[in-house]
Amino acid sequence: MHMTFWWSSEVDNFLIYGFNITSAGYLSLLCICVIFSAFFFEWLRYLQTKQRQRELILRAKQLSLICANENTILIARNLSDPRNPLNITVCDRVLLFGTDLSLWFSLQSLGYILMLIAMLYNGWLFIACIIGGGLGYFVFGQKFMKINMQNCQIIRETYCMATCGEPDILKQLINNFIQM
Repeated sequence: MHMTFWWSSEVDNFLIYGFNITSAGYLSLLCICVIFSAFFFEWLRYLQTKQRQRELILRAKQLSLICANENTILIARNLSDPRNPLNITVCDRVLLFGTDLSLWFSLQSLGYILMLIAMLYNGWLFIACIIGGGLGYFVFGQKFMKINMQNCQIIRETYCMATCGEPDILKQLINNFIQM
């Protein structure tokens, strides 16, 4: 068997043994489904980035709340209060993890399926993968990059500040590092 592209409208054993495409009409329908699947893959990547941003914003708000008040014991009590909107409860953690896990599983599965479709070496199906991914990137690419830049800004503003607004502690850590 040669590993070269072929341009026939007949595809034998498409991903599943016995699932054969025998006409140009069915191949066209299959190409439309592949375009939609590749577009859907890009949308899932966008959703995964949005999900990570939600968790990052929640964590940043919690950290800023803790650092904003001098009395961290009272804050710790407030964070354990289930009525606190910044509290991450067990239910919230399970929901965040479940959503992240399901998005990861969907992306991995669909990505491998699209790879297998491209590796059938049918030119029409390969072009359909490229068109769907390109359309998805055209629609979601700028949004994806914008969210990633916002995430970098959130991390920089939240985690790169002096330790809870106490620059003396930061200076001491730097001095200790220099003396080593």
